[in-house]
Amino acid sequence: MILPANQWYPVLESREVGRRPFGVERLGARLVFWRTADGFPHAHPDRCPHLGAALSGGRIEADRLVCPFHGFEFDGQGRCVHIPANGRRRKIPEGMALPSLVLREAHGFIWLWRGEIRDLYPELPYFAPLETGWRHGTVAVDWPVHYTRAIENQLDVAHLAFVHRSTIGGGGRAFVEGPYVEADQQDIKVWVTNARDEGQATRGVAELKAAAAGREPSLHFKFPGVWLLNLSPRLKNFIAFTPINERKTRYYLRVYHRYLNPLAAKPFEALMGLSNRFILNQDKRVVVTQTPRESPPPGEDRLIEADRAIARFRTLHASLLEEAGSAGPADGGE
Repeated sequence: MILPANQWYPVLESREVGRRPFGVERLGARLVFWRTADGFPHAHPDRCPHLGAALSGGRIEADRLVCPFHGFEFDGQGRCVHIPANGRRRKIPEGMALPSLVLREAHGFIWLWRGEIRDLYPELPYFAPLETGWRHGTVAVDWPVHYTRAIENQLDVAHLAFVHRSTIGGGGRAFVEGPYVEADQQDIKVWVTNARDEGQATRGVAELKAAAAGREPSLHFKFPGVWLLNLSPRLKNFIAFTPINERKTRYYLRVYHRYLNPLAAKPFEALMGLSNRFILNQDKRVVVTQTPRESPPPGEDRLIEADRAIARFRTLHASLLEEAGSAGPADGGE
């Protein structure tokens, strides 16, 4: 699967990985995740190097991943430490090791490094305002779309009055004030207001920049795939876009809030989860019809000013693909 390399990808929620092997497709590859007794997560290709059985069908025993086919045992670094048929005295062939993928666990996610092995890795792409003082609830949904289309949909500020006219786009607010966009190699920040078209003049970039000064961006995207919608100082929506394969993307959609009363928090999170799922389904009905399957090359779509954030995403995404190449998940092993 073609993806920007040398990036941290959020691939699972922490609660999905436990003391049983968990097989899942991520970044175009079948992987197995598990934890040792110290709670540390591990991941490898979900294939025993002996005869290709899925290791996710095995078990964890004494901090070893045990293949269900012939009982081969692997430690957290992927080293084969026991081949039952050979007995304990025979030397284990060096080629029997598993690639061990580089993981980090933070913010309730398992992050997978996709790229070259390093002594020092960059920080995880996350939003500093969410570090402390927030509660959250999560909804996970899978879409049959390429991850670039999923991300662009959440950077699209002109579709609300049409796709969401019965929900968040009500009131006929089709006129887009801006957006004003700031971007670097890892971040896209978007300031935007939607209004009814009363024949008002369109403000220039300098005016939009001045209006954005000192304000949180309406939308904030961090490569390779996390997004934040600032609804209010006490309420934010977050999405981690996880590529499953070329034709499927998982959304980890969270509502972050500062309603700290635990009794009120859970019902509120459940209600927001239902609402967000409904709104996302309104998007899905349209996004699944887009062609080609992934973001097209420059010039194929006729973009307008309201598409500034999408244009920046396409430019930066293409730059990251060209700059870092396209390593497979197993290439990020150690």
